[in-house]
Amino acid sequence: MSAWIGAVILVAVFSVLIQRMGLAEQANAVMTVAFDSIGIIGSSELSDDEKEVGLQKNSLKLLGLFFKIVFSGALALLVPMGIVWLGDQLGLLSLEAVLNVLISPPFLIVSGLLLLGLYIALRRKSQAKSDAYHYSAVDQALHRVAFKTYTTQASFADIEDRVFSKQLDLCQSSRPVFITALPRAGTTLLLECLATLPEFATHCYRDMPFVLLPCFWNRYSRAFQRDVRRQERAHGDGMEIDVDSPEALEEIIWKTFWTRHYKENLIIPWSGDRNPSFEVFFRSHMRKIILLRRRSGDTARYVSKNNANIARTEVLRGLFPDAAIVIPFRNPFHHAMSLLQQHHNFLAIHERDSFASEYMAAIGHYDFGQNLRPINFDGWLDHRQSPDAESLNFWLEYWIASYRHLLNEAYSTLSFVNYDRLCQDPEGGLRRLAEVIHTKDVEALTAQKVQIGRPRSKQIDMSTIHPSLRHEASGIYDQLSAAACF
Repeated sequence: MSAWIGAVILVAVFSVLIQRMGLAEQANAVMTVAFDSIGIIGSSELSDDEKEVGLQKNSLKLLGLFFKIVFSGALALLVPMGIVWLGDQLGLLSLEAVLNVLISPPFLIVSGLLLLGLYIALRRKSQAKSDAYHYSAVDQALHRVAFKTYTTQASFADIEDRVFSKQLDLCQSSRPVFITALPRAGTTLLLECLATLPEFATHCYRDMPFVLLPCFWNRYSRAFQRDVRRQERAHGDGMEIDVDSPEALEEIIWKTFWTRHYKENLIIPWSGDRNPSFEVFFRSHMRKIILLRRRSGDTARYVSKNNANIARTEVLRGLFPDAAIVIPFRNPFHHAMSLLQQHHNFLAIHERDSFASEYMAAIGHYDFGQNLRPINFDGWLDHRQSPDAESLNFWLEYWIASYRHLLNEAYSTLSFVNYDRLCQDPEGGLRRLAEVIHTKDVEALTAQKVQIGRPRSKQIDMSTIHPSLRHEASGIYDQLSAAACF
């Protein structure tokens, strides 16, 4: 009996030490560095010298991780063995007997079943505890590996293209629809209205975390992905989501191929930039989303909601002359107040949940909270009146800079939608939207009017807004209303 007790102690102490010393995290780090090295080798954007520097850095990281794993593993094994050896020296048990028990079939079977039961119990507890944020500890670890390997994923996309070439040949990326605006303008609602139609295909939460390899990830994850009950999203705006809900994940692609536009505290707008590698990848990626989401024999049309696309409408129009670019807008004062409230909301979320902040930054959602990186339209951040992002004036200035920039473009190629009017007349607004995007089933789209309700009323102290900003915002709103398709 003492031999069994010694064997249990040895396994228990070994397991605890492995967890405490972070061996699993270190193994994940090795995978991340290895994948990153593969991405560096296959990158077309890096010079040979840059590749050499990157690989040398990764070699040093791997060497450091090797010594950590060896040291941690040896310590995790030697400590419990030392405890059993001490028991042997004191005559409390036999080291030889303990080792014989460890390799005996009964002990292996019983300990294996107990560890499996413990793992299942801990996973359920982790999932229940993390329900508010949708991700268990295991899920978070997997996401962190994906977040650090975007360049590698993009490199492997060529292999995915070849594996699924026959199916992808049947999918066309013609007549895409891009829904974009500042956040809180109704972009998510418009996306959900279109995503319900079989004609359209979009990203959804199931595509996380390996977004850049959607076909491989869909095939691999099908066996273990679990359904999650619908629940309100983190914005606290009453909209419910599940794993099949459409989600804005397209920004990951732009981040991966256009790194120079993403500064520490702002995003630089695009101005007719070209990136051939991005263009090839993006067109192929759109076909993959269509392949995964189409629900009828006909090929579907790609539709995305990406707020940051307001910084690159010229690039989108150059790539896809047949695209519909839909830009909703709202009363600027109500919109700015909604932006400010969400900024406060996400500051609180990021403060209490570091993974939420990490997740949002990784998918390129720099709209609010600790991750805030405003788009610097026409250099407005350099001469703004309100430096504090926790003031209403800051967000109104952001609104003015954004929509003034869009109006100054060739806005005849953009389809502005007055969200306030849409809420007042959902059927009329959706019918007009159907004409703008040339959808096949107008009635199916107008049937989505049941999703559209009146926005929540907000009390705004107009006296806190600078008079010049009030005047300019009202003027731009009038121009948008005159240019709107509805």
